[in-house]
Amino acid sequence: MAKKLGKKARKFAKKNLQSAAKRNRKIRNQFNHHFRPRRGGSGGAREDGGEDVPQRVDDASTTAANDAADASINGLEFPEDDIELDADLSDSDGYLSEDPGCPYYSDSEDGDSVKDSVMQDGLDKQNDDMNVDIKKQKKKLKKLLDKDPEFANFLEKWQSELKSYRSKEDSDEEDGMDSMDDDDDPKDGNYPNAKILTSKTISEWCQLVSKEPKSPALRNLLNAFRDACQFGVHSNSSSMQRFQNTRVFYQIITFVLSESDKIFRALLEISDDANKGKIMNLKSSKKWKTVDPLLKSYLRNSLDLLSQLTDNKMLAFVLTRLRASAVLFSAYPSTSSMLLKILFCLWASGDQSLSVSAFLMIREVASLLPDCLDLCLTKAYNTYLASTKFVNDRNTKHIDFLMNCLVELYSLDVQMSCERLVISVGQLNAILRQASKTKQKEDLRKIDNWQYINCVNLWVRFLRCNYKDYNLHPLFSQVLQVLRGVAHLFSGTRYLPLRLKLVQMLNELSACSQMFFPIPSLLFDCLEFREVSQKEQTQKGKVNFSSLLKVPKSLLKSRDFQEECVLSAIQVLSVHFAQWSYHVSFPEVATIPLILLKRLHEQTTIESLHRPIKRLIDQVNENKEFIERKREVVSFSPNDKASVDSFLQDEKNTGNASFTRFYASIAENHQQRGRKTLKC
Repeated sequence: MAKKLGKKARKFAKKNLQSAAKRNRKIRNQFNHHFRPRRGGSGGAREDGGEDVPQRVDDASTTAANDAADASINGLEFPEDDIELDADLSDSDGYLSEDPGCPYYSDSEDGDSVKDSVMQDGLDKQNDDMNVDIKKQKKKLKKLLDKDPEFANFLEKWQSELKSYRSKEDSDEEDGMDSMDDDDDPKDGNYPNAKILTSKTISEWCQLVSKEPKSPALRNLLNAFRDACQFGVHSNSSSMQRFQNTRVFYQIITFVLSESDKIFRALLEISDDANKGKIMNLKSSKKWKTVDPLLKSYLRNSLDLLSQLTDNKMLAFVLTRLRASAVLFSAYPSTSSMLLKILFCLWASGDQSLSVSAFLMIREVASLLPDCLDLCLTKAYNTYLASTKFVNDRNTKHIDFLMNCLVELYSLDVQMSCERLVISVGQLNAILRQASKTKQKEDLRKIDNWQYINCVNLWVRFLRCNYKDYNLHPLFSQVLQVLRGVAHLFSGTRYLPLRLKLVQMLNELSACSQMFFPIPSLLFDCLEFREVSQKEQTQKGKVNFSSLLKVPKSLLKSRDFQEECVLSAIQVLSVHFAQWSYHVSFPEVATIPLILLKRLHEQTTIESLHRPIKRLIDQVNENKEFIERKREVVSFSPNDKASVDSFLQDEKNTGNASFTRFYASIAENHQQRGRKTLKC
């Protein structure tokens, strides 16, 4: 009897043997292109007459994946370790030995013959309609050829070239078919007996497994599930012809994904709250040796399905069902890495439902498998940076969603996350120092771009969520230094959108830390417009600041741009005043901004802006007088911190002050204005 290879020898074989290297290249190629649409387009009927499986063409996910792999993100990305894909599951081809006594039912025994005839009638009608359309198109083409002889000559030449190309392609495909037939020969033992799987057969197997998870029919179901997961990949192999129709495909996928978690927990005798430690302890037991090949088959084929499916709804369904079995991946570490690689591509896809389902699975894996948390944090951050390379009116909400997801993920282990935050903020500061020192365009572009700003915004939001519960003051100071440095590096009216974003971040930091920042000074030096002529006032140029960092020169003189500047400034100033509207120092906070607002009111030549500016001035004055009246009746000194913090707490809790109501109306108007801009 041959001696079994040791662990190091098996690892060397997997990496270096020719067959293993070929298989690894195939797997990596699937990951790089698993969102590419299949040949022949989406929808329609297959050559064998059956319905085609729904497909998805999603450019956003492909773009994000390519950007993450190819683009250098200003040196901000975290390094990723190479993953040995599928190392835990590569010992076999995934097929399980079946019980020959398991029932099979032929087509004649299945009750679907009537449905099939109805379906065929529908296809015949569609074919008739298509033939009528083809005849009409041929008539139009004939008229065009008679009218234009030159076009007829061109078309004849083109048809001859196409004919020669197709003959060459057919010969190549025949060669490929021959090699594929050799690979798929049932004599090799790679596939079980390729009997046709009917709906009645699958229903019988499902009933047997539901009654008794240890039933031999489970192996047959898992083999059928493997074939379903490979559906469309090797369409000419014998195993791919096993499905009677598309209904059988969906029947297998739905049952296995819906019931497998319950089945495997019953076989392993573990509860729903089992953790990684429980799974690792089971790996040395006898029951694990029995279940291990079945579990390997299920997990491996589920990953194949995720990498091949192109329909968003089906992908979301698979992720939802697979999430229940997340803890089972702990038995196979490299398989968990492969799962995460797929999940982060789906997370960045841009489809809301699919992105949510992918993130819920990512969070589940990160929570249940501590060893995967480090990889999750790295890939999430790099995927986020790649997805925020370009910002427009259509993807701002998706980027905000990705940011919130990333903050939630990094909040699972704040201590580990802070180590990464220190590295990232250090990179941001280094880029800022270099740009401040040289003032060269190349260095300035490394800051004046969406990846840099969104990276800063990410850490601001992380601090806002965790500052009160953890000692993050050193990191807080570094992020604050970056914000101030960027604000002073880019001045002028063209950079007002960037300034507004920085002010919004400072407002968030002020709210979580209760620290005061002189925000108005960052805005008013960008609000000095020259007088606009009557002709320029009529120029139209809708501006959406949410997707801009710098305003084009062509819009600087437009009336719409100047209105948007002032209204956006009023909105962020209202947030600033609202944060301090109940504080004992509000009169001092408002003094200088009131002077600047009155000057802006006098200098503005656009009549439509007078009213909102005047309204803000009146509301700030009213709140200033309100605080001054309340201060006159208190006896504590400004040094009494406890008394200062408790000042007007009852009024603050009720929120009945006039400025609070004014701020609510400003926020609502800002949202409405944003929706109108998106519609335009």
